[in-house]
Amino acid sequence: MTGDPTMAGRDAGSEAGFTLVELLVALALFSLLATLLFGNVRFGLQAWQHGSAHAEEFEHGLASQDLLRRLIGNIYPMLVPDSGIQPRLDFDGTREAVSFLGNAPVVTGGGGRFRFKVFVDRQRDRTDLVASSAPELGDPQAGSMTTRTAMLSNIDHAEFSYLEEAATPQGPQWRDSWTGRGDLPRLVRIRIKFRPGEARSWPELLIAPRITADVSCVYDPVTLRCRGR
Repeated sequence: MTGDPTMAGRDAGSEAGFTLVELLVALALFSLLATLLFGNVRFGLQAWQHGSAHAEEFEHGLASQDLLRRLIGNIYPMLVPDSGIQPRLDFDGTREAVSFLGNAPVVTGGGGRFRFKVFVDRQRDRTDLVASSAPELGDPQAGSMTTRTAMLSNIDHAEFSYLEEAATPQGPQWRDSWTGRGDLPRLVRIRIKFRPGEARSWPELLIAPRITADVSCVYDPVTLRCRGR
């Protein structure tokens, strides 16, 4: 017994296709899945970018600390004439800057000496820790001979202090300045404060100059030794 061919065609057509409601539901689910997937990808991308930036800042901070240790640790103890009886060392330190003579950087071939200065540079709404260098015998008015390097950018403030040998019963004392003296500080301390809410960190940096100047020494820049007292 055979059925109605018209009804059979109608049933087959209804089973093979989708209704408008089913199509709209499928599109809504697809849009929801796509939104969730895009959100997860965007979150992962932002996390990766943040982690990369944090790692780069951390490595830059380590490189800056290493550079400061090498520069301040290898101060050249140049004695310069002064109005007093004893000559003074070519080293000047204040609360926000320190300048001194040192060996030439490796990138210059290591020849001669350079004048280095590490200082707090304030420009409008930002504060940076900057290091500058220039050849010792170069023209101080020639700005093209001075190289500036940003050690740390966009900080809150930085301060330098200098440890003096025990001159009182209280023991060694930290000073905010070190100028016009014939000896070097025992330690140079650099403190960095970042802006509130920043994830960057900078441990208190203590650097000991490797050369201790002898106040009574007549320094010979050729032999790098005392030639008399």
